Amino acid sequence: MIFRKLFHLKINVIFLNNSIKRLFNIKRTFNFVPQMEKKEQILVTALQMFGDRGYEGTSIRDLSAEAGINIAMINYYFGSKEKLFEEVIAYKTSYLKNIFLDIANDRSLSPIEKVYKVINHLVERILSSPVFHQLVHRELSLNQRTGTHKGLIDLLLGNSFIIRDIINQGIKEDVFEKVDVELTVSTLFGTISQLTISEELCRKLLRKNEEFEPYNDKRFRKRVVDHLVKLMSSLLLKREKN
Repeated sequence: MIFRKLFHLKINVIFLNNSIKRLFNIKRTFNFVPQMEKKEQILVTALQMFGDRGYEGTSIRDLSAEAGINIAMINYYFGSKEKLFEEVIAYKTSYLKNIFLDIANDRSLSPIEKVYKVINHLVERILSSPVFHQLVHRELSLNQRTGTHKGLIDLLLGNSFIIRDIINQGIKEDVFEKVDVELTVSTLFGTISQLTISEELCRKLLRKNEEFEPYNDKRFRKRVVDHLVKLMSSLLLKREKN
């Protein structure tokens, strides 16, 4: 009797295992994507299309076809193209903001070490996503959507304010010169922005040939980081008085 029960139990376990396997096979066959992955897929595709075509040149229908996700699903997540655009911006800027906050709150780092870490992350992030930053430049200059324009400014200022606070901390601790903090932050962002407005412009500024791809060149990224580290060190660090 016991052996018979154990036999039936084993049969049920095998049946359950096979059922689970079939379920996963069905999921793979129909290429089901978890909800969060779908949302991220839409955001990534939208970023590329907005960057290539601009806001006006990108339709929800084209985005749906490119992402392989139906229009109803895009509307479910975002409601409108304008809201989708705003979330694309937030999606990209929130990553850096979280990193900057971690750096700012790290008590093991001195103010200048925090600045150096910010520079490394800033250069890496911006030069690895030039399309996004070109999109931001375009939207800021056109100012066609008041709500979006204001939201974009608020998101960008959030990152700037964290760097501002790091510099103010150094001034308060008397390890930094009493610099113009706002213009120092602008100098940091402005240098990188100038290089990402246009790949062709960047190439010509560097006096490189057409084969050179600055945003994919690790040596160029290091060159930018090294320059900004020297620049910020020169501006910020207290000089010894004779």
